[in-house]
Amino acid sequence: MVPALDTSGGVSTAELPTTGATEPALTTDGGVTGDVSSMSGADESGGGTDTTTGVMSGGCGQAAPFAGAMAQTMMVEGVERSYILALPDGYDPAQAYPLVFAWHGRGSSADGARLYFKVEEASQGAAIFVYPNGLPLADMDDQTGWDLDPNNEDFALFDALLAEMSATLCVDTGRVFSTGHSFGGYMSNQLGCFRGGVVRAIAPVASGGPYGGACGGQVAAWLAHGSLDMVVPFSEGENSRDHWAAANGCAAEVEPIAPAPCTAFTGCDDGYPVTWCAHEIPDFLGHTWPSWAGSAIWGFFSQL
Repeated sequence: MVPALDTSGGVSTAELPTTGATEPALTTDGGVTGDVSSMSGADESGGGTDTTTGVMSGGCGQAAPFAGAMAQTMMVEGVERSYILALPDGYDPAQAYPLVFAWHGRGSSADGARLYFKVEEASQGAAIFVYPNGLPLADMDDQTGWDLDPNNEDFALFDALLAEMSATLCVDTGRVFSTGHSFGGYMSNQLGCFRGGVVRAIAPVASGGPYGGACGGQVAAWLAHGSLDMVVPFSEGENSRDHWAAANGCAAEVEPIAPAPCTAFTGCDDGYPVTWCAHEIPDFLGHTWPSWAGSAIWGFFSQL
């Protein structure tokens, strides 16, 4: 379903998908319930060549607050928000790292996204990752999710997290990326639209958007959607694909790229490629995160 636009140009979550799991549920021991055969990527090397823009944040030179990954909290507009911050092994405060935001699906969590997405694993320590936790949404039976209105709390959360990461860690501010599954993919599409001057690239999976107003700036876009998806219609992904292809000046022609079944639009504006990966994987009502998505997303991000 398509999120409903209210009269102020915001987005209502009332018509977001209401059936099917967005990500496998975590068990109390940190494991995963359900069929997890599609969660490990076939090639976790990521591929591509990591680059840097040389735009270093104010946090460069400061020692890391901890090693590895740790749950964190911060106050945003009077509300305590939580997230997982994952630092590369051997974090070097003199090296500017890409910063990747990873947004979980409806009813899931930061822990679930970190387990499921595998983008961090594919990066092999080449980036900083932030996994925010959504708040319970009253119009979604108090399941966790995101407010897609750029004037509301989750955009404020993104802005606050970006400011905090930039002030305390060595971030390459020219390489801020966003990925997400289902509801988290909608959030990534919205960020690409309304934070186009800040976000360099997005990688939404099984989602739609952007909605709610004119977009500012451009972002590179990697998108995946299943033609068998019974939760978020395939047409939603196609609409997102068409939006970014038009925004980035791409030609109508595409060419196959790895991994199959992905294709890349030709003729896109320099530095703003658009990749589209339409698959027929039936897992999780066709609403799955493909096993190859983590490494493919990192390969896309790492070449920008």
